[in-house]
Amino acid sequence: MHTENSTTPDDIQDAAAYWFARVHSGNFTVSERERFTAWRNANPKHEQEYRALDQIWQATGMLPEDELRELLEAPDSPSQKRVSRRQWLAGAGVACAAAVVGGVALHNYGMLDATTDVLQYATVQGEQRNVELPDGSVIAMNVNTELSVRYYTGRRVVELARGEATFEVEPNLERPFIVDAGDTSVRVTGTVFNVRRDQERVAVAVESGSVEVSAGRWWNKETAMLTADMVAEVKANAPLSVVRADVGALTAWRQGKVVFRDQPLEDVVREMNRYLRHPIHLTDSRLKPLRMAGVFNIQDAEGFLQALQTHLPVVVVQRPDGSVNLALLR
Repeated sequence: MHTENSTTPDDIQDAAAYWFARVHSGNFTVSERERFTAWRNANPKHEQEYRALDQIWQATGMLPEDELRELLEAPDSPSQKRVSRRQWLAGAGVACAAAVVGGVALHNYGMLDATTDVLQYATVQGEQRNVELPDGSVIAMNVNTELSVRYYTGRRVVELARGEATFEVEPNLERPFIVDAGDTSVRVTGTVFNVRRDQERVAVAVESGSVEVSAGRWWNKETAMLTADMVAEVKANAPLSVVRADVGALTAWRQGKVVFRDQPLEDVVREMNRYLRHPIHLTDSRLKPLRMAGVFNIQDAEGFLQALQTHLPVVVVQRPDGSVNLALLR
């Protein structure tokens, strides 16, 4: 059983396998991510070993399922790796373990192409940023977003660690564009789409073109094709869901706006707090189910609070630290 204070193995390869297992475990904590980032940046060899495992993981999705199962069932060779590494990889999923066992086979398929470039970007609270990639694709990053971009010979891969971004992908049939957000993967050749990764949820919204969304482990993976104005949502222990939606409203943050359509006040406040410098606190549970609708400027806290007081039975109380309490009007 994993605990928050588990010790990272001393051996670099074992440590890389350990962290890969944690990242793909489905219960990777914020404090673990901080430790993982520190380990990854501490030594270039750490990054090299981790990226090698990531390439293997990507390759397992390209292998036919029956051949992947054969690799998993193949006996271990002592010269290929130590038993401890297989134990760590088991935590990341049998697909990755199988790929390590059959690494030679994957090379024969030509799937482990070399990394040609690695880029990292991040935004903080209240910061939005547009990034133009070397291939001409553009990423619009929302607040509190962290991602990395890796160019391979045959694909472009973005790892969205947290937050939200809209991708305007430069078409390239020979080099597909892939966005990974935990166990959710989005694959395109050229289109405009938005990916949001929260702690318990990943949502993919397509503005134009089409994308393929896959979610779950390789032995129980769900796949859906999305076209314009379609949204896929992935939650833990729930099936992949696809609905039609107003993608323009969902991505209004790119114009400095946020749109609410008769939503619970609890959800409205949580969303606005992503952008506000000083958060809003609900002091009474009876406020949570109240409904709110409207279009608001993400930087206009005063206007938002005024609208709340106009349309709902609430009173605003300023706190010494600059944040705000919302109380039920009596």
